[in-house]
Amino acid sequence: MSEKIKPDNKAVLITGCDTGFGNGIARKLDAEGFHVFATCLNPSGPGATQLNKETSERLKILEMDVTSDERVQKAVEFVKENLGKCKLWAVVNNAGVFKGISVELSNIQDFKDCLEVNVIGHVRVTKAFLPLLRKSQGRVVNVTSLGGRVGVPHMTPYIVSKFAAVGFNECLRREMDIWGIRVIGVEPEQFRTPMADPQLAVKRVDEVLPSLNPSIMEDYGPKYFNQFKNFILISCTTVSPNTYRVIDALYSAVTSKYPNPIYIPSRNYIVEMLIIIGHCLPTCCIDFLSRATLFVTNCPIPKMAEKFLQVCS
Repeated sequence: MSEKIKPDNKAVLITGCDTGFGNGIARKLDAEGFHVFATCLNPSGPGATQLNKETSERLKILEMDVTSDERVQKAVEFVKENLGKCKLWAVVNNAGVFKGISVELSNIQDFKDCLEVNVIGHVRVTKAFLPLLRKSQGRVVNVTSLGGRVGVPHMTPYIVSKFAAVGFNECLRREMDIWGIRVIGVEPEQFRTPMADPQLAVKRVDEVLPSLNPSIMEDYGPKYFNQFKNFILISCTTVSPNTYRVIDALYSAVTSKYPNPIYIPSRNYIVEMLIIIGHCLPTCCIDFLSRATLFVTNCPIPKMAEKFLQVCS
């Protein structure tokens, strides 16, 4: 059991507490005696309302849109005014979005939205709160993804943003070392959160169809899109329900006296070991495994690609 820091007079700011991991870690830290600033995009929404009802007076909910300089600065002022005798011990950058599909089937706005929230949002919040963290020699915890290490097809805007978020985390960790500020990355695999809702995933496909170039629609064919929606629904059933593993990793990142620089919460330790081994494989092997996975999971093939494969065979 690793040595834990005491929660006395320590405050933690967490972004994206409306639902999911942010909501879960806010509850756990509050229960352990920390003062928590739980930021929500919609502070009057059901997730924030329930969180407020079921936690102590130490937890304060405040509005924050990580894409807005003004909203983030207002949050900084709120934290300063409400710290009291506490020091800001940690900032947990958890807010995130998932938009788009593959490169061709995503629009540019999908890429912009993912980058704005999943990367620039981390940067914006971190820069705003670093002066307070320097005083406490606290820590920054960045929630990225396993998808920030491995390129996963059909999630491209999200994956691109997570690669960038991992890069930000790596640079920040080395830059903050001279200040005594620890920077920790939490890189979960796929877990069952509102972001992984299968109906939302299907909705993303339906929303992008009207904006596609007719030539793309012709090359892919209507059969592809119907099959792809079924593929998404099946894929969403494979995500892990064990979200507590991510909450435990976040808790360790915030409270361990000597935290790991990177946590990779997975559905079980076997998968975790496979992920670590996978990072050591050459690119050609990873590409082969990607093709094999898509084949085994019955990922559909566009109409024109089927003709190409027939010619090649």
